[in-house]
Amino acid sequence: ALAQIAIGVALAVPIGRAVGGTTLVNSGTCYRPPARVLRAWQDQGLPLSEDELAPYLDRVEDILGVAPARPEHLGGVAEVIARGADALGYRHGPLRRNAPDCDAQGVCCFGCPTDAKRSTNVSYIPAALRAGAQLFSDAHAERIVIEHGRAVGVVARAVGQHNHQVTVRARAVVLAAGALLTPVLLQRQSETRRLLARSGQLGRNLSIHPAAAVFALMPQRVRGAAGIPQGYAIEEFHDEGLLFEGVFAPLDLTAASLTGFGPRYTEIMEGYEHLASFGFMVEEQSRGRVRPGPAGRPLITYYLREGDVVRLKRGLEILAQVYLAAGAKSVLLQLPGLEEVRGPEDLRRLRAMRLSARDLDLTAYHPLGTARMGKDPLRSVVDSEGQAHDLPGLHIADGSILPGS
Repeated sequence: ALAQIAIGVALAVPIGRAVGGTTLVNSGTCYRPPARVLRAWQDQGLPLSEDELAPYLDRVEDILGVAPARPEHLGGVAEVIARGADALGYRHGPLRRNAPDCDAQGVCCFGCPTDAKRSTNVSYIPAALRAGAQLFSDAHAERIVIEHGRAVGVVARAVGQHNHQVTVRARAVVLAAGALLTPVLLQRQSETRRLLARSGQLGRNLSIHPAAAVFALMPQRVRGAAGIPQGYAIEEFHDEGLLFEGVFAPLDLTAASLTGFGPRYTEIMEGYEHLASFGFMVEEQSRGRVRPGPAGRPLITYYLREGDVVRLKRGLEILAQVYLAAGAKSVLLQLPGLEEVRGPEDLRRLRAMRLSARDLDLTAYHPLGTARMGKDPLRSVVDSEGQAHDLPGLHIADGSILPGS
């Protein structure tokens, strides 16, 4: 499923609609929260220090088999980035991933065909079933059951020809529909909307980690599809709010991603095996909002601030420099007036450009913050344990509770 965000242009946020959710269609990268981010959250009164989180993160990483991507699976793009980063003195290395049995099929973001990636459908859900849980797939949650001001269950409806209604009663209701759908479910139901209205924060504070990808034509064959699409990283710029990670798509998606046309486009696509692709995302200051839209889908508004546009431009410039240092013949920026960068003069033109959100070809990942946690019930939706401030029995356990990008 793709949620569309309005920033004056289309911006897609891929989300999974399957058993396993979006963990099924991500690339398996596993970063721990940066210490500086945790310190900022502690300033908001949240007990989330590195030491306190460490045993929980250790346990999760053990269950998911988190480890650095193996060198034999990194592929040609990692070699290009390593060569360019070395030339410029930037820190870089393999990404830590939750794919202990990886055999580099190269389609992580479409669901691992060999279940090598330990997405939720092959890790936590089987563990829950072994512990006695029941799984209802193809069922849409419709409302929270509330009695005497307390959440006591969920009503759902099966999808398909039977259309059965399912009611589950429980001592605790845990909502984990993600930052785009958790607030929609709660806002659609008048009772939960009223009970959680005190802070005015439900559905607000959306962050999405805006991301861009940059292609480059290399003189040698790269064969980017023969390896982990997101297996390598440039680690130098975290404190600037820039996270560079590998990203490579199969031939058909690459063809759709490039914005050129005519003979030059044909020439680039014929050189597909010489293409390198790498991406980055920004820890943005921009925020958005999620509300119920037509047919119950999330209606998302998001405004990309000028400072984040500047940060995105900085990311494009860094990647162009890395590619050129690695020997690229051409860097495909796909910017209006500067589609390709071939050398220092083009880099100077890029630095002098003033870009707007409309000039950028962006995607977005990791929606967060729409039911954010906090100490103050007047400024947050849940407390540091995920318990809704104003609805006992309701716990939220997804990206919506994280208080910032």
